Amino acid sequence: ARSLGCLLLKFFPAEAAGGLAMLDAVFAPYKHTGVQFIPTGGITPANLCRYLQSPAVAAVGGTWLARSSDIREGRFNEITARTKAAVQLCHESRADPAL
Repeated sequence: ARSLGCLLLKFFPAEAAGGLAMLDAVFAPYKHTGVQFIPTGGITPANLCRYLQSPAVAAVGGTWLARSSDIREGRFNEITARTKAAVQLCHESRADPAL
């Protein structure tokens, strides 16, 4: 990916592949290049903050935000509520490094 000039890479399946410890280990020799990752696969509200605190992580993704059934059934208010809750967790994780 780096040889093609890519600086933003997906890391999937994040949790099954070793989670944040693996991601930080993979990132270590490349951090000077400006590369960052978007982990998906096993990211949940419970581990979201830990991932976002890593300098290896540019953003995260998770199916909990927009479930297929919610999209199919037009429950966009539920998607919006989960997304707002995730954003709030992001703000809290930046304000409190202990999260």
